[in-house]
Amino acid sequence: MIMVEHFNQPRDNDAVLGSSYCAPLGAVILGGIAGVKRRLTSDDETVRIAALKNALKYGESGLGVIIPALQDESEQVQRIAYLLLRDRTEREAKRALNAYLPYHLFEDIITHKAGQSIAISPDGTRIAYLRGKTIRVRHIETQEILYKIPKYPKAKEFLALTNDMKIVVRVSNGASHVIEIWDQGELRHSLYGHQDIIRAIAIRPDGQILASGSQDSTIKLWHLETGKLICTFSNQLTLGAHTDEIWSLAFSADGNTLVSSSRDGKIKLWDLRTRDRPRTLKSYANQVAMNPDGLTLASTNWQGQIQLWNLATHQVEHTLEGYYYAVNSLLFSRYGRILISGGNDRAIKFWDVATGKQIQTLTGHKEAVTCLAFCQNGQYLVSGSLDKTIKIWGCMNTDGGFC
Repeated sequence: MIMVEHFNQPRDNDAVLGSSYCAPLGAVILGGIAGVKRRLTSDDETVRIAALKNALKYGESGLGVIIPALQDESEQVQRIAYLLLRDRTEREAKRALNAYLPYHLFEDIITHKAGQSIAISPDGTRIAYLRGKTIRVRHIETQEILYKIPKYPKAKEFLALTNDMKIVVRVSNGASHVIEIWDQGELRHSLYGHQDIIRAIAIRPDGQILASGSQDSTIKLWHLETGKLICTFSNQLTLGAHTDEIWSLAFSADGNTLVSSSRDGKIKLWDLRTRDRPRTLKSYANQVAMNPDGLTLASTNWQGQIQLWNLATHQVEHTLEGYYYAVNSLLFSRYGRILISGGNDRAIKFWDVATGKQIQTLTGHKEAVTCLAFCQNGQYLVSGSLDKTIKIWGCMNTDGGFC
């Protein structure tokens, strides 16, 4: 058989203009940004990835071809585009990243040992946990122990952190029921007033106000800096207050609304500017969280269902099902388009708020997931578990390195 030589195809030592063909090993790719664009039309995923990695050499023109690759049909191409754009400061790159949802790319990056009663700061930079007879506060990235607090004997305790590097809030339910404010390992305030077990606390996003809820059916607001009691919501004093033990508390993003749920089968939304009679939703909820836009409320019951409420109509728009057991933690993404949940069946799930559809599930914890927080503007998710570990989830480089 006579072999026909194809003079239009590149040979091993030829220099080639970027095209939809995969260049032979050892070939030199020419063609500038035009060559990059041409290779991005290739059917070969590896060619498109190689083109993206060269694109940043061409400044704004390179950004212009990387941004559309966030919508590539290949997840690996999307991953490279996302990693290339993630730390860029140009307005176009930031706008594209704000519109892009990277959570389907998330995976387990690293696991750290911690302890019991894990709490994560809202900005995802620090954790507090109980190990032995000591509560430790640790920086997540550096693993440095910032300070330690002694545990009370025979008391059941749980913790909360503010974004302030110094402050730890500790709830101790023992012979008495007390909330303590610790500043860099030193006790600043002991807050007394609840007559029964304290079940829930929440810290306003600005770190100024602490809300506490108890089995005594009351909600109290405290000033964190001074330790002074601001007000009490009680069914004996406040019209529309809860009539049974408080199960959960959450602040709105602007700090003007406090959401509470109770054993009385009601969710209440308190306007903290007026402190008037709260709005009421009829539902049992062991956890609540408010969307940053203030328009949607997430609540979850003991059967593992998550309900998304339209706060304008007071109606449930979506019921999310995917857990067999209770959900312990609810977290909205930075712009509120995604709800993240962690529960007793050890899975972390991501839900599209607009459609109610599940878009991602992360597994790896060996026991119930108890707390969640984002860090670095949503680039990473931090989770804590009863397995005494924290995990950091994010987008990993294809070469195995971390970004």
